[in-house]
Amino acid sequence: MFSLEERERAMELYFTTPMTTAQVVEHLGYPTRQCLERWLAMDSRYAGHMAKPIIPLETRRRAVELVLVGMQQKQAAKQLGVSVGAVHGWVRAYRKGGMAALQPKNRNSAQGNKPADSRRRPSAADDDDAEALRRKVEELELENALMREVAEVVKKTPAPTCGACRTGRRPC
Repeated sequence: MFSLEERERAMELYFTTPMTTAQVVEHLGYPTRQCLERWLAMDSRYAGHMAKPIIPLETRRRAVELVLVGMQQKQAAKQLGVSVGAVHGWVRAYRKGGMAALQPKNRNSAQGNKPADSRRRPSAADDDDAEALRRKVEELELENALMREVAEVVKKTPAPTCGACRTGRRPC
């Protein structure tokens, strides 16, 4: 059980600094992130709900990259200041859907299926199409960069040293 002073200290640190809940917990050494979030949810300054932060695509890409080259998810999460659960989810999403699956979800994406407004000018639609293509090109460039880095790591991995493996007759 934590004293009222400890609770107040943790919540004040959260509200007065740009730290995330995970960073506050790491800095103080107490409580758990979930416990701090419960305390925050009860605070009137927090308006009773927590908004999920939108973590930039670059951070998501870097987390996946670190895990793919052999770093543990827990270490990657700590290095980037995000939760292990988030890293796990990004790696799983990447393996299912590639770089496109790492894109932060648009909070208004549920409205994406609505028919376009017929009064919209064609130039606005053209601008939207160009922007969508720019985003797709950027996404593909990031995916290519990630694949190049993974390929470099694989190239640098030492070859097996036993003679049977080198001849291809049987695996180690």
